[in-house]
Amino acid sequence: MARYTTAYCSFVVRMDEVTVLRKSAARLERLDPVANSKQIDALCRGGIVLLSSHLEAFVKELGELLLSRLFDKGVSRSLLDQRFFYHVSKDRLDNIKDATDPESVAKSIFDFLAADQDFWERSGQLPRHVDSERFNKGFSNPKFKKIRSYFNRFGFQAFHGDLQRNLTRNFAPYTNMVNHLVDTRNLIAHGDPGATKTPAEVEDMVKIVIQFCRATDQVFASWCKSKYCAIR
Repeated sequence: MARYTTAYCSFVVRMDEVTVLRKSAARLERLDPVANSKQIDALCRGGIVLLSSHLEAFVKELGELLLSRLFDKGVSRSLLDQRFFYHVSKDRLDNIKDATDPESVAKSIFDFLAADQDFWERSGQLPRHVDSERFNKGFSNPKFKKIRSYFNRFGFQAFHGDLQRNLTRNFAPYTNMVNHLVDTRNLIAHGDPGATKTPAEVEDMVKIVIQFCRATDQVFASWCKSKYCAIR
């Protein structure tokens, strides 16, 4: 059995482009931090945006990996948490909920039945692969609470406690750094000129986020194996 999932291995590879930006900024900083300040800030801001995006992609890819394995391994729907089914069809269920007149309600129900009725059984394996784009809809800006909420879609309610046991004394500083990363990324996206970090601060962010993702990979994969099936 592999030590890490393919989602984590892909995430580590993608960290290389963040490292390229961070090293370029550090090189300019050593040459002349004042004259190169604008370039340094731009590189560091770019690195932060990429790092946040790669964290979000990693969490989604973990979920997509489990979605794929549930079908490929023929896991019985009797084992699946009820919230899982809701998120399989959330977009169409929301259309039914938001409909305001009998005709639109009926149309939304028929659309739901035509698209997803075969998923809604509590026995046997999934009839086909779950549409990961639909399932992942609504997950963005990956602060810790949002990551925990995303894993709850599969029924993984123990994520907080499992991750805390894995990271021990590093749990609070690592989750705080994840939140700080996303907050900084959002300030950058909204054009805040003061939202930047030094190359050394970006390096610290990268190291902590990698360790956070490694621990997340370990606890999620262990839970999947005990609850549903192996994903690594």
